[in-house]
This record gives sequence, structure tokens and C-alpha cells, in this order.
Amino acid sequence: MKNSYAVVVVGLLVAASATVGYTPASAASPATVYLIQGVEGASWSMTVDDEQIVDAAPEKEIIGPLKLMPGSHSISATDDSGSEIAAEVTIAAGESVDVVLHRPVDPTADPLFTSFTNDLATVAAGSGRLTVAHTAVAPPADIRVDGDVLLADVASTEQISTTVPEGIYPVDIVPTGTDGPKVLGPVDLSVEAGKLTRVFAIGVAADRNMDAVVQVLAVPVSDAKSPSAVPAGDGGQGAGLFDTDEGAGVLGGLLMLAGGAVIALVGLRDRHRAS
Repeated sequence: MKNSYAVVVVGLLVAASATVGYTPASAASPATVYLIQGVEGASWSMTVDDEQIVDAAPEKEIIGPLKLMPGSHSISATDDSGSEIAAEVTIAAGESVDVVLHRPVDPTADPLFTSFTNDLATVAAGSGRLTVAHTAVAPPADIRVDGDVLLADVASTEQISTTVPEGIYPVDIVPTGTDGPKVLGPVDLSVEAGKLTRVFAIGVAADRNMDAVVQVLAVPVSDAKSPSAVPAGDGGQGAGLFDTDEGAGVLGGLLMLAGGAVIALVGLRDRHRAS
């Protein structure tokens, strides 16, 4: 019987504590979304799920961060003439995404939206991540860093990514298998430690108006040093239970529930002995 009493007490305490910290299973982390205006020589108004986010964004404008729930979202852009470009973008919980409005390879075609997931994985101390995307009106090209081909034959809407020590890197883009003429650059890019540096090539190569949109995002950094202390939380959440009326009520309720359970079980035990 003693074991049965203990099981009942533990069950009551677990149920009470689970109720306090309950989070619905359907809850999901929102995604972080940036809209990038990559159409040169024009301004575009942008809308997400029928809500206007920005009016007349110029070229190279970065809009965000926007917090959107996982799933499919409608995104549209309208220029000064009333022309509208629309797309459906599907995002996952917790991810970081750039949605770029840019021209396709065919300069006579309408602009389009292309989404790119930001790689926010951990980098080593003293390093950063460099990502270059081809979103210009240009044929397949080689993307070079400091004169060396990092990735060959990159087509429109493709990207490359690498992790490098922090520093300044000259990046250029040339037609595949050639030394030039350069489609873009060289552009001196400063890659900071603990940062993702994103480069979107935009413009029309034939019109010699190529340009770059540069976006910088923070990424976590690994630390090989031995820890000097054991992490014990950063918000004083335990103390907060005593600092608010709501928290004190929750804690008091738990204690009363546990005490009541023990008193009831002691009474059961005494009656059992008497019988």
C-alpha cells in the first residue's frame, strides 16, 4: 500500500507541474523572411498575404525581418505602371528565408520571385560564411573569389556558399570558362567573423548595369575553450515565480495540491491501520 500512496503523490505533482508549463503540440516557431527588391531602375510595392508591407521599394532595398508562420504564403509586387508579379512561397518552421524579386535570364520576360534559404549553421571562431547568388540577366557564369573559381557554370537562381576566415575578399563573376569581360566586379566584400554575408548579383549584363545587393546576418560561433561556468539560465525564471502575483499563485497552488494529497493519503493510511 505504501508504494500505491507514493505513486498517487508523484502522479498528482507531475500532472500539476505539466499543467503550468503546458504548450499546445500544434505550436510552431515562425520563420524569418526578408523581401529583397532586385530589379534595377524601378520601384515596387510588396504585399504578403494581401497586406502591403512596403510602398515603392527602390532597387537593392531589403525589407524585413518579417515573422511568418510555417506554410504557404502569397507574395506579390506591383510597379509604378500597375504591373503585378505574384508567387506562392512555402516556408518551414524556424528557418530564415530571402525572397528576391529579380529579372530572369530573358530580359524581355517579367520579373519573378525566387526564394533562398539562409544557412545560419554554426561557424568556427574567427570565420564567417560567404554566399553568392546569381539573380541577374546574364548567362551561366563562374563566380570567383580572389581570382580563383569558387564554383563554375552557375545558372540564374543558383547560389554558392563557403566558410572563410574573416577578412576582405574580392569577388567577381565572369562568363563560364573565361577570364572576362567581367559580368560583375570585382567587388571587395568584408566578411565578418560570426556573420553570414549574402551577395545577390542583379542587373542586365548586356546593359553593363550589373550591381550587387549585400545582406549580413548573424550566425552562431563555436568556441573550443573549456567552459568557465555551468550555464544556469539567463532570465531568473525561477525567481519570477515569487516576483509576480500570478507566479506566486501558481506556486502556492502546487504546494497546496501536494500538501492536500499527502494529508489525504495519511488519513487513508490511518483508517487502514484502524480497520
